[in-house]
Amino acid sequence: MAFPLRFGAVLVLLGMVGGLGPAMAGPGQTMRLYNNRMEALFLRLDINKDGRLDAGELKGHRALRRRLKRKKGRQYLLIDDLKPSAGQPGGRRLNRRFHRADSDRDQRLSRVEAASIPWLSRQFEGFDLNRDGHITLQELWEVQRSLAPPQRRP
Repeated sequence: MAFPLRFGAVLVLLGMVGGLGPAMAGPGQTMRLYNNRMEALFLRLDINKDGRLDAGELKGHRALRRRLKRKKGRQYLLIDDLKPSAGQPGGRRLNRRFHRADSDRDQRLSRVEAASIPWLSRQFEGFDLNRDGHITLQELWEVQRSLAPPQRRP
């Protein structure tokens, strides 16, 4: 069973291990890997194979149970509910911290702006996936998604 880790804790762990590993993969590949993991998780949890995950099938998966609670009027999750939205990257806390640090409101963080977020400042090069000297919210989201723990295949 996977356990939830805070993003900062994952970075500390990666620092001890010695690198960002899958985070260095291209953005498209990273999202593909994440989607494959989520699909495998869905298939593994769907015990009755009805294409839905109800509350009983989500035992031990707090993040998925929270996601289910957000589906007002529905008592189950569909596989599409686990896919990332096509628009802006999610994660309210990450969005809030990013926008607070983006003092010039250009939708990207320079090294100076990133200094207001210590864990981001320490790992700046690892997050700057396209090596342009700035970190976008999309780059942060790509790295975070690439760090999702691998799931066993059904």
